[in-house]
Amino acid sequence: MIGQGGPDTLRAFRSMAASPTRHRLALALALAGVVVSAVTLYVDQRLASDAGYTSFCNVSENVDCDVVLASRYGRFLEIPVPVWAIAAFGVGAALAIPGALGATSALADLLLVVLASSSMGFTLVMAAIAGFVLKALCLLCLTMYVVVAAWAIVVLPFAGRFPAGGRRLGRRSTVYAGALAGLLAAVSAGAWSAVRVPPALASVQAICDADPRFCEFYREQPVSASDTVLGADPHTKGAGDAPVTIVEFSDFQCPACGQAFLDLHDLVRRRRDVRLVFRHFPLDERCNDQVEHGVHPMACLAACAAECAGEQGKFWEYHDLLFQNQTALARDTLFGLARELRLDIPRFRTCLDDPATLELVRDDAREGGALGVQSTPTIFVNGRRIEGALERHYYDYAITIETQPPATSG
Repeated sequence: MIGQGGPDTLRAFRSMAASPTRHRLALALALAGVVVSAVTLYVDQRLASDAGYTSFCNVSENVDCDVVLASRYGRFLEIPVPVWAIAAFGVGAALAIPGALGATSALADLLLVVLASSSMGFTLVMAAIAGFVLKALCLLCLTMYVVVAAWAIVVLPFAGRFPAGGRRLGRRSTVYAGALAGLLAAVSAGAWSAVRVPPALASVQAICDADPRFCEFYREQPVSASDTVLGADPHTKGAGDAPVTIVEFSDFQCPACGQAFLDLHDLVRRRRDVRLVFRHFPLDERCNDQVEHGVHPMACLAACAAECAGEQGKFWEYHDLLFQNQTALARDTLFGLARELRLDIPRFRTCLDDPATLELVRDDAREGGALGVQSTPTIFVNGRRIEGALERHYYDYAITIETQPPATSG
């Protein structure tokens, strides 16, 4: 702990913490945070306004800013997270200015410590979501995380300037308590935002009033005939007479498809008015003529394995296991999953090595290409094509729009 080295050590630490150099470094880091946040906000707004936009930090399937920023986790209280970051760094820069000019402001330092601690807490939640939920690395976000961490390292020692006793507001214990409260509040707010589900909206008018941008986006998407989207022998889940059919062209190795799997699985489980259809579109040129340079080398084999499980009546069970094991889809793993479902292994092996099985997958991908599918997941809601996974509540919005007749005037 600070002070165990004796009075001289404590005085030296306080002198360092109070020096203009440390405040100037805090100011520089805050300004750097504003710049990084502004660039991130620019990319976020381009993604929101231009469906065909791909950012410079969309590097690969797992290193992709677009997936993170376009997800529902990119908003807090319906405001883009980069806007909050710009505000936090901007306030932080203002609070660091007095110390950077050599002045002493206990209140500014107190607020700076609380702000840096809160920013660190929210950053920890966002980093966890990107890594464990979205499973995508956002380089812009990572840069922001590094700036926040460095900023906290520089700012938090300011708490050592405050005396152990004296007035309550100026006590060191008060500053530590404020920093801890800020950290916990930010973690709680971030977690609440991550798990919060928007309220259900019962009518098309209510949906369009609450989210006019989604209504406009949804109605602008192209529509294909249902029979061409379904294919000849589709894998389906849900009632055959459901008023809404969602056809998903997917890739078992695609992280965004993994998120769509969780949302669609929940959707079909909760709703009886939806039928789900799965079709293959592996991003691998070995079974997809639409792909020139494959990015998922295990996707074709995984798709074939799902077809072989389907041959034994276990397509959906195997489908679920594949998405639950996306990062380990080697041939041995595929056989392990087959054994887990108690499939006939010799029959499974014969099917997996049969060129006809690969041709089934290739046919799906070829038909997807004819329908305009270029990436995964691509989802058709009653024939309406949507590129990329929707946020969970948007599926409910889309179903309401599809099942309710349009409002008439007069």
